[in-house]
Amino acid sequence: MVIQLSCIGRAQPSDLGAILPALAEAAEAVDLDHARLAAVLDWVQYRRNFRAPVMVRPFGRVPGAALAAPDAPLAEIAVDVRRAKDLPYDRLVSEIVDRLSKALGLIPDVHECIHLEDWVRPSKSVIWSFNRSYWRHLAAWDETFGKDYAAALPGGVSDGTNPVFWRDQIERFLQTLDRLDEWSELPDEIHVLEFGVGDGLQAKVWLDAFAAGCAARGRDYLDRVRYLMADYSPHVLARARERVAGYAPLVEALELDFRNPIHGLAHLRGRVLFAHTSNLYDNLPTDELMRVGDRAYEPLVRASITPGELAALSERHGVPQARLVPTVQEVLRHGPERFGDVGRGVHFWSEVWDAVHLEEIYEEIPAPHAMRVAPSADLHLDELLEALPEWTRVHTSTVAIESFAQTLALLHHEGVVVAQDLFVREVGQYAAYRGPGKLEGSIVNWLNGPVFQQVGERSGFQVAIAPFAYRPGSNTVVLEARPRDAYARAAQAGAPLVAAA
Repeated sequence: MVIQLSCIGRAQPSDLGAILPALAEAAEAVDLDHARLAAVLDWVQYRRNFRAPVMVRPFGRVPGAALAAPDAPLAEIAVDVRRAKDLPYDRLVSEIVDRLSKALGLIPDVHECIHLEDWVRPSKSVIWSFNRSYWRHLAAWDETFGKDYAAALPGGVSDGTNPVFWRDQIERFLQTLDRLDEWSELPDEIHVLEFGVGDGLQAKVWLDAFAAGCAARGRDYLDRVRYLMADYSPHVLARARERVAGYAPLVEALELDFRNPIHGLAHLRGRVLFAHTSNLYDNLPTDELMRVGDRAYEPLVRASITPGELAALSERHGVPQARLVPTVQEVLRHGPERFGDVGRGVHFWSEVWDAVHLEEIYEEIPAPHAMRVAPSADLHLDELLEALPEWTRVHTSTVAIESFAQTLALLHHEGVVVAQDLFVREVGQYAAYRGPGKLEGSIVNWLNGPVFQQVGERSGFQVAIAPFAYRPGSNTVVLEARPRDAYARAAQAGAPLVAAA
């Protein structure tokens, strides 16, 4: 059995005192080829997540399918050490034996969960319908619970509004504008694009820093700015517009699907001089990839609710058990008001969200060389596998990569994209758990930074990734992408560029 200690750095040695013997005893109790089993001991740092303390991921959709393929792996036992360490030893052993036996079809699952979907790639899961609904109906959520969504951020603060960071970014941007002005190439309109505008504070900080920088240089660039705030939540856009009311003539708000930004912004192709986003990409759907031997696998997921949780939800909210799943679908499709009362609908929606977990299986990818990471990305899955250690799962950042690739197409030949987010800087960082986790009604996932770099560089861009240096202890990483020639010119001019990873 391959055992991965992905909890190192978070778990104490004593936390594993019962878990490792329990794994050995459970494996011995099940008549299987132990060489075809693996175990990953995670530390799931998100207290609200989609995981059970112990879960088994079989290889194949049909229970027992892997047993018929003697050269393929059977299953992966996944243990969340943070929660499993507190389980009684006998219960931990029985949990592993029971889940392993059911997942491989050795015994029937007589208490099977209620499923909200069939097996799908993670990016297609219904959990993303919950995520979209949260942002679409954020006003109802905030009003019901009486708190701002920003309170769910780690430490209740966003690095996207750090004024010193933006002062430095704006200084470099102004150098670019000065170069264009000197070459008589500065456009009459300076297009700036922000994806995912939050409460508008980031736009306000950006515009304030830009105004101050222009005043210090004696430039009239501010009057030429066309600042586009894009988001798919009308509530978020309305609040953001209020925040930047002092710059109203310069600002436009647009509802936009981040999964396909070029659809709503085709008129800006090749014209955007500055695009930026903070904590957006980690909130977009992603698939995952793993290598075992010479084979490529992807996890498939199925959103489920346990029978006990279904009964409790039914009783608390007065919804017959047979109607609970259709009611969830109606609330996601039409909003919490379809429950009859907005407040009651939000509470129902929130409690269902807390109850949802993801069952997982692995399915082989027969031809990874034929599958792109994302439609607009010139990168195939087999290229990611080359540098992937065995039994290491990584995000392919599917939708974020597509959004990023389309955003690059919008850039001016001297333009820049700046993204602050949870980027993994190297594959080795996937030795620790990187999501998904739950934040209020939304989802957070880390992003595969090397994939962003590969996609950008194949499109003619220099992509640099570096830790956020403006707040001690921050998990934020800054990605910066410029056309390769523009990057070289900026470096030659002495601009303090973000250091490459």
